[in-house]
Amino acid sequence: MAGELRVEYHHHLEEIRAALSRMIVLVQEAIGGAEAAFLAGEDDAAQRVEATRDIIEEFHRTVESLVVEQLVRQQPVAGELRFLVAALRIVPELELTAALARDVARRGRMHIGNELPPRVRGLVAQLFDQARDMWRQVTDAFAEGNEQIADHLEQEDERIDDLYTGLIGELASGVLRAPVLIEMALVARFLERLGDHAVEVGYWIESFSSGQPRASRGG
Repeated sequence: MAGELRVEYHHHLEEIRAALSRMIVLVQEAIGGAEAAFLAGEDDAAQRVEATRDIIEEFHRTVESLVVEQLVRQQPVAGELRFLVAALRIVPELELTAALARDVARRGRMHIGNELPPRVRGLVAQLFDQARDMWRQVTDAFAEGNEQIADHLEQEDERIDDLYTGLIGELASGVLRAPVLIEMALVARFLERLGDHAVEVGYWIESFSSGQPRASRGG
């Protein structure tokens, strides 16, 4: 009986790991879809992002339930405990990131992208590219158990911060209509937050991969 419980336990651990991996990939897809919806005005892409966010929300509930069950029934220790705690902290970050992508995609349906001057469009495209690349690195780090991903993502996030500052500067130049300007200020903030969530997930990946307690972003 005890042996069967251990087999079931490790099966659930792998189920949690697989769900997290899939969620991270879905976040990447949501960011790509948001870019297509916002800059290219693709309504179908906006719908896909909305559906992806719903799928991630369902994964969140599944992972949370599985983790709590293992914590209560199995009383894991050491690395397995670190992994389960990290999973509980990672899933809301993934859901929040997907929600940000959805919010940007929704504004794509307003065809705001068509009113953006080349400089603003270019900065938005660079923000999307940087965020997507950071989440690609998160995907690889999770699969490989990268123990040094957080600091690297912090450096990448500084690039997003610089692009965000540049975009806000362009928006302040007064070339956009007031309603578009208001929406673009929100979009800029949403895009900047995509990097922040990637860094946060990176710290939790590093925590269970390295076997060390999670460090704060301040060091």
